[in-house]
Amino acid sequence: MRLGWATVLSGALAVVGLVGMANTVRADSPVMPELVTGPGFAPFTGEDLPQGGWMSDLVQRAFKAAGRGYELRFVPWKRGYDGVMSGRFIATFPFARTPERERDALFSDPLIQVRQFVYLSTHTRMSFAGPEDFRGRVVCAPLGFGLPEELEAMIRRGELRRDTPSDLTACVRMVATGRADAFVLDEYTGSAAIINAGVINDIRVAERPYGTLTLHLMVGRMTPDAPAIIARFNDGLKALRDSGVYDELLARHTALAPR
Repeated sequence: MRLGWATVLSGALAVVGLVGMANTVRADSPVMPELVTGPGFAPFTGEDLPQGGWMSDLVQRAFKAAGRGYELRFVPWKRGYDGVMSGRFIATFPFARTPERERDALFSDPLIQVRQFVYLSTHTRMSFAGPEDFRGRVVCAPLGFGLPEELEAMIRRGELRRDTPSDLTACVRMVATGRADAFVLDEYTGSAAIINAGVINDIRVAERPYGTLTLHLMVGRMTPDAPAIIARFNDGLKALRDSGVYDELLARHTALAPR
């Protein structure tokens, strides 16, 4: 995966400006919000990104297109997830569907389908052809971040160790310095994280993608009218896709060159 477009992406994330969503609030706002997402997940979500990141912008626009506006708070990923599961907050995003999560939550139509890549330290000889290459290694995933199910199963069996720092930047730097062997992220977030951490020369990307996954808005089953909230959001998301707004937002927020 070439990282020569790093300057373009970094600049785009810094200067992109989209007219619209003024509803994003900080964690210390006195207004109780109803949507939550996590920090440090550029270009998808982040307090320091225009409109809170592409997905923050998209989700709020989709709800507005369906006739309902919600405010948004950035909180630590696990706190937001737990708050949605308990019914304290209406919804959170972006999350991949897993059997465990589906027991407690309903999921929207996909916000995006992405390729997952394995990001490796230049200080390790690890290569990637399949999940078995992680055996005996150290994988890094921040608190609140999931891993592919095959890797989660290896961790449960003691075949793979997971390090769990508090944020994504710490995780990237752990891999860059060789304290962990790899992390697994989608192509958009992984590339932005490497750029933001300033470690382009210390990270290499496996040529073979790990796989693909879809990311979703998630509503806790304990939330009143959860199916109606999901249906409303899906209607708004479809309207944005049909009108071309979805593609415009993705292009402006990510500026990611094709692999």
